[in-house]
Amino acid sequence: FPLLSMTKSIVVNAIRQPTLADPHPGNLYVTRGPGGDPTLCLLDFGLIAHVDENASTYLTSAILNLLQGDYESLIAHDAKRLGFLPHDMDTTELQPLLKKILKEGLVKSGSNLHDRRRNLMAISNELNEVFFRYPFSVPPFFALVTRGLGLLEGIALSGDPNFDIFKASYPYTSRRAM
Repeated sequence: FPLLSMTKSIVVNAIRQPTLADPHPGNLYVTRGPGGDPTLCLLDFGLIAHVDENASTYLTSAILNLLQGDYESLIAHDAKRLGFLPHDMDTTELQPLLKKILKEGLVKSGSNLHDRRRNLMAISNELNEVFFRYPFSVPPFFALVTRGLGLLEGIALSGDPNFDIFKASYPYTSRRAM
């Protein structure tokens, strides 16, 4: 299924700049290239997330650390470089809480969106504690990138119910990090 393959390709390359933040099926069009091969045409660039090269590098590192289970580096370094936490913050107290949220709420669920939603709801108290107790903020580009990735993940899952965004992004992320 060419659209599924192309959608997976967009998902794993979405941390490149700029990122289409509104990639729903109405904004994706498949055309035929000169050799007759399907080519994905992206429409409606009204909502774009601009991710500078430093943020893209840090985002790559964060994804790699998340996928490899290196929550200490993810929280102590990547979260600060991306602007989620102040650079001078001691993350010792925060690390166990965020590790639980990331591990149980995201990674453990894999491709099952229902499990992921249920797991995130189960740890909602911990999420609230992070947002209200610590100086945590979400960079504007990150909200748009995750919105775009969520839409693309949904498209990929409609063609392949076993699609796992974490597994799909790992080869690209690990190559880019080198």
